[in-house]
Amino acid sequence: MKLILSAALLSLALPLMAAEPQASGPPRAPANANTMVVKFKAKPGKSEEMKKFWLEMQKEVAKSEPGNVQYDLLVMAGDPAVYVIIERYKDAAAVAAHGQSAQAKAMFAKLGELMDGAPQADYLQLVSSKP
Repeated sequence: MKLILSAALLSLALPLMAAEPQASGPPRAPANANTMVVKFKAKPGKSEEMKKFWLEMQKEVAKSEPGNVQYDLLVMAGDPAVYVIIERYKDAAAVAAHGQSAQAKAMFAKLGELMDGAPQADYLQLVSSKP
């Protein structure tokens, strides 16, 4: 069931991702999604700069997005050039508001200089979390 749900969410996300220029903002989520797991690969030699970028973005989200519940920055253990962000929001409206501050928009404009290819995004709807 989980595999079917993941495949269905991915099939919804891919057309949305293809239609949006990625450097201008975060990938767009389906209306019922409240959680995103997004992978970004840094261009060669840009991994440390990308790490700093995401740490700043994490601070910006904490400051300007009250609907954000979780924002975790991870790096792939086998490939330190690949960053994974897990974000959860209180509702779909908070997801839609993500990245809309002037500071976040300015930061996303720089992301294109750091990324090697398009991000890979999965959109999820939380069923339950640990109490």
